[in-house]
Amino acid sequence: MHYKLFETARLGPLHLKNRTVRSATNEHLSTLDGQITPAWVQVQRELAEREVGLIITGHMTADRSQRADEGQVVLDRRIDHSLLRQAAEEVHRAGGRIVAQISHSGLKGMERVNGCRPKGPDDFTEEELDQLVEQFIDGARICQAAGLDGVQVHHAHGYLLSNFLNPQENHRTDSYGGCLENRFRLPARILAGVRAACGPEFALLVKVDSNGCGDLRALLRLCQGAGVDGIEISGLDFATRAGEKKPFFLHEIMEAREGVEVPLIPVGGVFSRKTAEQVLEAGFPFVSFSRSLICQPDFISRMKENPEAESRCFACNGCYKIYRQRPVRCVQHTQPLKQLEIVFGPYHQKD
Repeated sequence: MHYKLFETARLGPLHLKNRTVRSATNEHLSTLDGQITPAWVQVQRELAEREVGLIITGHMTADRSQRADEGQVVLDRRIDHSLLRQAAEEVHRAGGRIVAQISHSGLKGMERVNGCRPKGPDDFTEEELDQLVEQFIDGARICQAAGLDGVQVHHAHGYLLSNFLNPQENHRTDSYGGCLENRFRLPARILAGVRAACGPEFALLVKVDSNGCGDLRALLRLCQGAGVDGIEISGLDFATRAGEKKPFFLHEIMEAREGVEVPLIPVGGVFSRKTAEQVLEAGFPFVSFSRSLICQPDFISRMKENPEAESRCFACNGCYKIYRQRPVRCVQHTQPLKQLEIVFGPYHQKD
């Protein structure tokens, strides 16, 4: 099937205005206690106004005690749900759709933020895993009640569910460790719980690594068996791909996709409409973007207006300075978005 970038599309229960996806990108715009801010809402609205078809929010944590950084939104009953609801309403008003990425920091948790060391697969009791499953499910319920269109459960980039899938990081000897089916047991429980709690009209997506579990084809089939609506595929080494301006993981995905009917969404290395169309021509129904939208938040609308459009992002990966708590993202200019000029105080401005 030949897909066109700016045609309407369906992803599970979602009707989208085009085939572009904003891959989850840490906005770093919560308050210090994890509350959503008006600036965070503005990010989502402006992406939708600039023609992004599906917005996947930056990763939100399901566990307040294990945040990945001090700018991460916490999805629990203490957040201001009215701002989450406002974001959904404004995205919908602009013709977009929005899903929340839900995560747990796992081995990438920040001790100076959480006051305790990071927790990996080997550190959880079975009772704690039961509690974790419920936290993910409750986070999805919060998103559904606020009017979001779905959730993406984060299985990639070295966070907890990625840790569970990775045999080098999961050394458990019980039913959550060993073979891939066992290592997938926790993700499977979370996905089944979210689906049961939220129903088929609430989109259920996952993000996985192309190179983290040892058998991508088997992982994709497990995700498909779990009933997900779409699988976004990245890789553990995404942050090291500076200077590469071609799709990172396409070869691995194409080798692994046989027998997988669920829509697969490659992310990484797409900086022009021409390249995006090449991804679609390879049989992938959607294309994800991140750094090009950090550099030029209106890049999707630019591509819509100009078939020859190319991002001015040169893939230097300077935008990953967000992990040093710098809200301004792109090295090419100091004002990529007005909302990223928000001053959070000395703690957030330090180098």
